[in-house]
Amino acid sequence: MYWKYSLGFLIASLVQAAIIAASEYLGISTLGARITFGQLIIHILAGQAVGFLLMVIMQGIKGIAETNFWLLGSIYGAIVWVILVSINSAQGTINAPWTQGASTIIVSLLAFVVYGITVTYTIKKYGDLGAKD
Repeated sequence: MYWKYSLGFLIASLVQAAIIAASEYLGISTLGARITFGQLIIHILAGQAVGFLLMVIMQGIKGIAETNFWLLGSIYGAIVWVILVSINSAQGTINAPWTQGASTIIVSLLAFVVYGITVTYTIKKYGDLGAKD
């Protein structure tokens, strides 16, 4: 059953990367993300880890598991955005979006929110949710 989660998390990661790459290509964003093969593999692995973390949280806390997937995914995506973008910008992997203007912030945040919604939907669709009584 875990392969269904992994597939959903993979799709979410690839869509997120595509949003970022398209926005960079079109000049909407100046995040400076260079999506090489190695970076894509790291991105996918991070997406798997963050997705499974949400799954564990949703299985452990019934109130979170019962939250609407649009709302939960949007909030989780935004939280992941703050954490991962801060780490990557501190390492110099990307430009900090908050220094690049509103369009970069909006596009990068949108990419993470789409990731969060997709991951949450996957977990709700294939999971046995809620804390074990």
